[in-house]
Amino acid sequence: MQTAQWIIRKYLRKRIAVCVIIAVGAFALTLGTRFISQRSVNQQQIDALTFHSVERLNKILQPVETQRQAMLALVGQPCMAIHLPLRKLAVTLQTVRSIALIKSGQLYCSSALGARDVAVHSLQPQLPTSQPLLELTTDHSLLKGTPILIQWYPASADGQDGVLVSINIDLISNIILEPSLR
Repeated sequence: MQTAQWIIRKYLRKRIAVCVIIAVGAFALTLGTRFISQRSVNQQQIDALTFHSVERLNKILQPVETQRQAMLALVGQPCMAIHLPLRKLAVTLQTVRSIALIKSGQLYCSSALGARDVAVHSLQPQLPTSQPLLELTTDHSLLKGTPILIQWYPASADGQDGVLVSINIDLISNIILEPSLR
């Protein structure tokens, strides 16, 4: 009788072991499939958010780009004569913190602070440059230590003359992170 019980127990243990292995295998397969599908969904959401953010940033920068020639035309003119039009231009570009005019590497006129005589290199070490530049950096003049997005438009071939537009990054983060209407 003991042999029969031993055979039945062995048979039951094998069945339980097979059931547990099948259950663990099914769980692992289900979990793996769910992980792969969720990763795909997450990647699609990241791509959509990235596209939305780039699209919104382009919409923010488009008015600045549209006024580029008007700003470049002011470079070299006396600050007293152009300060009011420069301030009006900065106000019409709603996300702009300030517009600064640079001549021979010196910031000589700002829409926010008026006439100045400061080396632009001391405010933004990467400037002046002969290439247009869009960079996320820190403000070193108006609201020291706050993050800003700067747009540099050179007005001369050597890059010593140009326009420095400081864009308020706080507004940009709010606009980019707003939900899309799709």
